[in-house]
Amino acid sequence: MGLALALRELSRRRLLLALGAFLAVLAAVFSVYRPDGFALKSRSLQYSSASTQALVDASSSVLGNLSQSSEQLSTRATVYANFMASPAVIDLIGQQVGLSGAQIYAAGPVNANEPRVVQEPTALKRNVEITGETIPYRLNFESQANVPTIDIDAQAPTTNQAVALANAAVVGLRRYVTSLEAEDRVPSASRIAIRQLGAANGAVVDSGISKQLAVMVFVAVFLLWCALVLVAVRFRAIWRDSAGLQQDGAEGHDWSGGADRGPGATKAAEQAPQPARTRDPEGALFDDSEGAPLFDIPAGRGDDLHVIPARSLR
Repeated sequence: MGLALALRELSRRRLLLALGAFLAVLAAVFSVYRPDGFALKSRSLQYSSASTQALVDASSSVLGNLSQSSEQLSTRATVYANFMASPAVIDLIGQQVGLSGAQIYAAGPVNANEPRVVQEPTALKRNVEITGETIPYRLNFESQANVPTIDIDAQAPTTNQAVALANAAVVGLRRYVTSLEAEDRVPSASRIAIRQLGAANGAVVDSGISKQLAVMVFVAVFLLWCALVLVAVRFRAIWRDSAGLQQDGAEGHDWSGGADRGPGATKAAEQAPQPARTRDPEGALFDDSEGAPLFDIPAGRGDDLHVIPARSLR
């Protein structure tokens, strides 16, 4: 019932609805475009991602040697996954793709006790998050318990850039570990081998994010405008009704105080002394308070009136 009344009220104010639709369209346009002089430039909400895996292995691969254990390598993979987010490794990764380390955002493994939905947000949630990010190049590193591998997820404005960034992460880690081993003169048999398990694969995450965001902004702004119109109409009606009640109350009030006279005031008025009444020589009876005759006795007939003696009335 309330919805029907609201829709009926809005249908009577088409000009306000047209203005609200115009404002909603402007908000939707500027949500996916930004002013660039006299033109509009896309905010580049679309992004691509790529992923690959790196195996932390020994010089003599544990994958084909049953006499070697992978437990120590699994622990080392977890350490590497956290270490890859450090500036030293990020700088080496950036050199492979022509970027500086400051242009790349990197994050290590998340807490394993967090819910899965927090660790891996949905595509819609990720699309909304990316609109507020100022660094388009991002790397995320994950590792699993008891597995000597590092999962690498890369994000970039285009698919080619995302694939190149993911591959560069493996190369950067390998170069850094090799440089450390060379400095410490680690024997070849004891060195770590970083092997990439296949080239990175990438794709556009959501090519329709701009349209989706524009539609959501339009609906939100238009609904908010309709709510404000209904509130304004209701406020105006209450204001008008209160003004009418105030005016009616002012007209019905007895400013002389008669309307407010209670039983006490009436009794006091009855006990008040009445003005004296006198008769003038011409025979008219006057009220001393006003000087107006109460009733007239015809002039010239005063002598014709016979006074009946009080004795004869007995």
